[in-house]
Amino acid sequence: MLSVLNSLQITRIEQARDRTELLTQLAKLARQKGWVKEGFTEALLEREEKYPTGIHAPGIGIAIPHADAEWTLVPGMIVGALDEPVIFEPMGGQGGEVQVQLVFLLLISDPDDHVVFLSALADFISDADKLQQLSREDGIHLLLDHLKQAGV
Repeated sequence: MLSVLNSLQITRIEQARDRTELLTQLAKLARQKGWVKEGFTEALLEREEKYPTGIHAPGIGIAIPHADAEWTLVPGMIVGALDEPVIFEPMGGQGGEVQVQLVFLLLISDPDDHVVFLSALADFISDADKLQQLSREDGIHLLLDHLKQAGV
């Protein structure tokens, strides 16, 4: 079982002008918690530029940004629920720009865990009802339960 569930936070993002500002805010939070190394923000922004993470999920735009495993000190995830959507480029260049309202910032220290976790998260985000519930205050429990059932 991964230790991602030991370091999980959901946060409301009231304002971000663009994806760079949004990712910088989330990276700052991860850094303040001691979950990532210095330099993580730059690594995250570079990776997002090269490999966009926007996804057209059912009923909502999401993004699953991450930096390479070497930047993570404590495996975890920060879920950002945005008051106003921010534009991300689509993963794989498919489908046009994504109006992102939920961001799942992954902090994975083992590349093998990354694939397992993404698989469990992909299953969760394919359900529009679950995604809508996640943005509510108690929605984090729904995500936690799903990830635990998936063995993450």
